[in-house]
Amino acid sequence: MVLGSFNPAILTHSFLVEKCEFTHLRGEPARQVPPIPVVASLDYDTVSFFADLGRLQITEKKCTDPKASKVPDYLKTYLEKLPHTPITKCGANFSYMLNVNKTRLQSINEWLKSNRNKFLQILNLQKADLEVSFAIYQDSEIINSWTLRTKLAEDQATTMFRATVGQAGGQAKVDFNYEVADLDKERARLDSVTTDYHKIVDLFKNQVDKIFGG
Repeated sequence: MVLGSFNPAILTHSFLVEKCEFTHLRGEPARQVPPIPVVASLDYDTVSFFADLGRLQITEKKCTDPKASKVPDYLKTYLEKLPHTPITKCGANFSYMLNVNKTRLQSINEWLKSNRNKFLQILNLQKADLEVSFAIYQDSEIINSWTLRTKLAEDQATTMFRATVGQAGGQAKVDFNYEVADLDKERARLDSVTTDYHKIVDLFKNQVDKIFGG
């Protein structure tokens, strides 16, 4: 997703096919919201495009291999066709359900309760922000979600790793966000989300493996 100042009326099927040359989208979209001054939406079999006055969002519906995603190319090409469109932030988002060893989940709970520095150790970080959400009962409390936020000096980016654990255990829903800001000052930072998208995937997988893999 990209934040900035967009003209939603530009987001049309003909713009994507003729100007951006997304040739595999030549079939008519399965759903198309007629462009109006403040919002536009196109829904294809595998991807959807959405734009309003403040953002552009491209979503891949099913992605078993993030490194094979076409979203970075879509985003790069779309913005190259609109070089004078002001943009401020850009982010890549992943959301997956994971099967996790229950013993590992118990260990993570112990870290969250009494050894939170463990996250710095396993991820080789100097600093991170950690938020923990509890469900409180009369005689107990259960950790149901937690959020880890980090800053990447080399990319001038931030990450957010949120895990929500099912009550039965054994599964965790993981939402991951990578974001670069100040693109109005240095648009070239956008490359970290387009050209170098594979590095974001590696970062995400590394955090998942280090936290849940043991």
